[in-house]
Amino acid sequence: MTPEAIRDSFPGGIIDIARQDTPKSPFDDDVALALIQADELLEPEVDMERLVLRWIDWRTRDGRGIGDWTRTALDHIANHHSPPSDSGGLATNGSLARTIPVALATVAHPANLVSGSFHLAQLLHPDPRCAWGAVAINVAIACYLQGVRDFIPEVMDALTTNAAPDELLAAVRRVPLEKKEDLPVTSVDPGHVLVCVETALWFGYHEPKLERGLLWLANAGGDTDTNAAVAGAVMGSRDGESAIPSRWIDSIPQVERIRAVADGLVGMASAA
Repeated sequence: MTPEAIRDSFPGGIIDIARQDTPKSPFDDDVALALIQADELLEPEVDMERLVLRWIDWRTRDGRGIGDWTRTALDHIANHHSPPSDSGGLATNGSLARTIPVALATVAHPANLVSGSFHLAQLLHPDPRCAWGAVAINVAIACYLQGVRDFIPEVMDALTTNAAPDELLAAVRRVPLEKKEDLPVTSVDPGHVLVCVETALWFGYHEPKLERGLLWLANAGGDTDTNAAVAGAVMGSRDGESAIPSRWIDSIPQVERIRAVADGLVGMASAA
């Protein structure tokens, strides 16, 4: 969506959550798929086949907001009983929000965080930019959860050690000196994984106020929901739930379930 279309629909700008949930569809794709992955991580033993079947079941029952490539990948698994091996050059951002629970569950174990983020992202997004983009986001989140304020060196170390794509390395390198106005949120390919990685890391690195950052993203145009979801996760790992306006929390369906899942994942990391 363009900024102009957003202004036409919301003359005063987007300032609150415009709820679209129903009892049968409480979450859109970013939240729904992430919660399913979180539930699987809380199982005594993670089963990739069971995880994918849970995703396919949600896509069949609901599927609200699901991206074209994610739908294609899930249909491929349903029909061929194996993940797609190639995305034809598509590198969409769906892998980023979905794999954030891995950061909570493995925050104290860097090797597991990198491996888990990469392989879970690759299940539906075989392009290496998507898989290593998920690693970049999760390393940044883990840094903040551990009190490390400058996450760029840790992210770059994880990516360069594993020979991540040069395009991704360049996007991360731009973050420290980049201006907000130069972020590619309304580029010709706004749903590209590198756009979301660069944007989310920029907001975690530069924007001190979570609410202000998310409102800017919601009104900026492009793939607003995923950009805001991933940037919100990065800023949220830095600032905690207290930074989220209470009026937004009151608008989130099943908020106690989400809290319980997050607490469970963090508890796993502490116990391991």
